[in-house]
Amino acid sequence: MMEKFQILRRIGQGSYGVVWSAFDKQTGEVVAIKKLNTKCYSKEECENLIEVKALFKLKHPNIVRLKEVVSIKGGTLFLIFECMEGSLFQRMNMMFRMQMRFSESEIRNLCFQVFEGLAHMHGNGYFHRDLKPDNLLLSKNVIKIADLGQARETNRKPPYTDYVTTRWYRSPEVLLHSPVHDPAVDMWAMGAIMAELFIGRPLFAGDCAGQVLYKICSVIGSPTESNWSDGIQLARNMNFQFPCFPGVPLATLLPNASNEAVCLVASLLSWNPCMRPTAAEVLKHPFFDGCCHVIHVSQDLPWKRALLK
Repeated sequence: MMEKFQILRRIGQGSYGVVWSAFDKQTGEVVAIKKLNTKCYSKEECENLIEVKALFKLKHPNIVRLKEVVSIKGGTLFLIFECMEGSLFQRMNMMFRMQMRFSESEIRNLCFQVFEGLAHMHGNGYFHRDLKPDNLLLSKNVIKIADLGQARETNRKPPYTDYVTTRWYRSPEVLLHSPVHDPAVDMWAMGAIMAELFIGRPLFAGDCAGQVLYKICSVIGSPTESNWSDGIQLARNMNFQFPCFPGVPLATLLPNASNEAVCLVASLLSWNPCMRPTAAEVLKHPFFDGCCHVIHVSQDLPWKRALLK
């Protein structure tokens, strides 16, 4: 089955395995092939992998498309995806080298698409848990959520595994080892990513969980019993003492952002997960006024874009 693909180059590698771009000799398309380190010895095992299970269900223009799954002798598994030009992380690095910044219009367009994908994902019973610029893929001005290897079903019972997204984009409840995670962890990550798009650097960079929590406190102010009593208890459980910071006006850190953008980022970066807006709510935020919503006419028809009034 893999003979129909001609490997072009390696485009990624991680704990999950390795990704190549390849030429599909049968269709003439360039695809992305993800070889998993996980072994699968039956069709049922393959279908129950969270990434495969989620992507077969989540069909949306802002979620990367899984084209097929190939299992070969010995249990090696290959996931065949549509191929994108690169990641948001690569685009950000390129712009940094060129001393350029994203315009607010570009940020609005990119983030709106990601929230569209997240609204579809969360509405269909999954949350990502590993959102970061590396896992947002770009082709021209279209952005798609990728790498659902850490995704979880919203109705799955806790506890969850400790590992979720790169530390800089982890929500406070995850940094404090909360046994319960929900789609709000994705919303925090998007708040951090939006801020990074405006300022050109990670907002909460740190070498360990303590450093990241310190950075968060210095930006949004330390949590209190009144705004996040559960978090205070989580910190006590692991003998962590929050530093005392009043925080700073977010507008001073995002001087090029509109009031609407600052307001949205501030709501996403709420200590209390219950206070963060859902992806569906974010799509109605004034920051996104005039953006085009994606509608799906039929499972058998192409995706179309239309301005919903």
